[in-house]
Amino acid sequence: MALACPTCEESAAEYLGMADDGRNMMRCTACGHEWVLGAKPVSPRAVSQTTRSRSTSSTSKKSSTTTRPPTRSSASVTRSAGRTSGTRGPVRERERRPLEDVGTARARFTATADQVTPERWRILEGLRREFLSDFPHPDEEAGRYRDVYRQAFEADALPYTTPVALKDFANSKVVARPGNMSRFNDEWRALGNVRAAEAFRGVVDHLLRGEDPPAPEDRLTELITSDDAPAMPGFREAMLTRVLCIAEPERFLPILIYTSPSGGKREIARQVFGLELPSPETTSQTIGRLAYWSNDLLVELIGSRFVDLDHARQFLWWVKDHPDLA
Repeated sequence: MALACPTCEESAAEYLGMADDGRNMMRCTACGHEWVLGAKPVSPRAVSQTTRSRSTSSTSKKSSTTTRPPTRSSASVTRSAGRTSGTRGPVRERERRPLEDVGTARARFTATADQVTPERWRILEGLRREFLSDFPHPDEEAGRYRDVYRQAFEADALPYTTPVALKDFANSKVVARPGNMSRFNDEWRALGNVRAAEAFRGVVDHLLRGEDPPAPEDRLTELITSDDAPAMPGFREAMLTRVLCIAEPERFLPILIYTSPSGGKREIARQVFGLELPSPETTSQTIGRLAYWSNDLLVELIGSRFVDLDHARQFLWWVKDHPDLA
C-alpha cells in the first residue's frame, strides 16, 4: 500500500531518493508535495561534543567558587543555536504572529469576475448551452443525500446522529469525493465508535457554529492544520469542505480542495476563467481563507446559470479540460 501524503492524504507517495542525512525523500504524485520521511538522525560527533561539553562544564563548576556572567560571544552562540536548531523554532514564531484581520486580508484577495475577458465569457456561454443540452438536471440522489445530512448536522440533531451515519458520511462519494480516508478510518478505529463519533460531532459543531475564532474561514484553517481538539486527525480540508457543502448548499460548491494537480478551486479558476489565484506556498493567506474566498469567487462567476451548485460543479469539471479553453 502506498504511503499517504501528509498534505492531501492521498496514498500516492513516490520515492525520490536519499537525502544527505540518510532519510528518504518523498513526493506526492497527487498534489506535488515533497517531504523528507523519518526523524533527523543525531550525529555521533554532535553527541560526543555534547558529552565533552557537559564534562568540561561539570569540572569547571567543581573547580570554581565564583559565577561569571556569560560573555558576549557565548550569548551570541546561544541565540544562534536557538535560531538554527531545526524548523520548529521558526514555525512556532510564525504561529505566534498576530493573524491579519479578515477584512484586510480579504482586500488582498484581488481576483474578481471583472477580470474575465469578454471572449472567455463568449466561449463559456456556448459550452454552457452544450452542457445543459446533455445534462439538464443535477444528480437527484445527491440532492436527497444532502437533505438528509443537512438535517443531521443541525445543532439540535447532531448529538443524536449515530456513529454509523457519521462514519458512512466520511466514506461516501455522494456530493463529491473526499479522497483517501485511510487516516480518518485509522483514527476512528483507534478511538472506537463512541469516542470517534463524539470527536466527529465536535469538528462539525465547531466548523459550523463555533465562536472562537469568530471568522468561519479561520475555524476552517484551525481544523485543517491542527490535530488538537476540536480538530480530528484525518478530518481535513476535503471532508471539512464537504460538510460546508452539505450545511450550506446555496453557498458552497462541491469542489473540496483549494489546489491540486488533478483540479482544485485554484486550477479551475485558471483553466475555466483564466484567473490566477494565490499559491499557498507564496502567500501569507491561510488555507481556510483561500478555500472560502476562492469558493465565493467561483460561485459569483457561475451566477444563476445552473439548477444548483452541484449542477454547476458538474459543469466546471466537464469544461475545465475542454479544448475550446486551451
